[in-house]
Amino acid sequence: MAESYDTQTYVQYGQYMEYYINGFGLSNDATTPNSILDIAPGSCMDSTGTYQLSSNAVIKVNSAVNGLNGLDTGTVAASTVYPVYLVWDPVSFQPTGAMISLSYTQPLMPFGYNAFLLIGYVVTDSSSHFLKGYWTAGNASARQFFYDSPQATAVTAGAATTYTAVDLTKWVPLVNNTPIWIASAFTPGAASRTLKMQPVNATGDAVIITGQVTAVVVTSNSFLLAQIASAKPEINYVVSNAGDAAALNVAGYQWFV
Repeated sequence: MAESYDTQTYVQYGQYMEYYINGFGLSNDATTPNSILDIAPGSCMDSTGTYQLSSNAVIKVNSAVNGLNGLDTGTVAASTVYPVYLVWDPVSFQPTGAMISLSYTQPLMPFGYNAFLLIGYVVTDSSSHFLKGYWTAGNASARQFFYDSPQATAVTAGAATTYTAVDLTKWVPLVNNTPIWIASAFTPGAASRTLKMQPVNATGDAVIITGQVTAVVVTSNSFLLAQIASAKPEINYVVSNAGDAAALNVAGYQWFV
């Protein structure tokens, strides 16, 4: 099995080490996709821009394990978004590892490890299994994730005629102004009626979908921001008339390392 390697970056006084990430793409494990997340080889700076974290081998994070290369503490919960962290020991130079955690600031670190970077998110289903999806990587800090199948929100036949919040807690990171993709199916009760969406704290219409023919479904993929309200990521939606119906599903989201 390939050995991982780790390096420490020393910054000369007066110099600034630019933040970056290369590689470290996420994927469901090919053999055990429900409980193991694979992290591809890569290199990046830690959250403080002090240390360089590197690995030339795939890191496997097992949800059944507590500690390094597992869940930091507790038991994996159902229908939950977990931040994914790289972790490293810059004192005794233990190998770069990874952890999932409920914390959006830092995981409960293994002994000796104090360098880390949040590199993405993984989501569990109602059975506490990792949902299948696809993460982008490459030499970029702006990355995207798409579910293998869009995840249904509580709005399956929505008919709200005033802007109404849609809770996205189960499928979107708890980060304000997260760009998301919503896959919608709008059934207008009459031609020219509309489905509109906006960030939950917005006042204007971010997305307008217009039905052309009575009772003919209009399917769309829309890009807008999820914002935090009442400690939840949310968007708002509204339809023209109570005789309309909207189904809203989360297709994916974007995040920034």
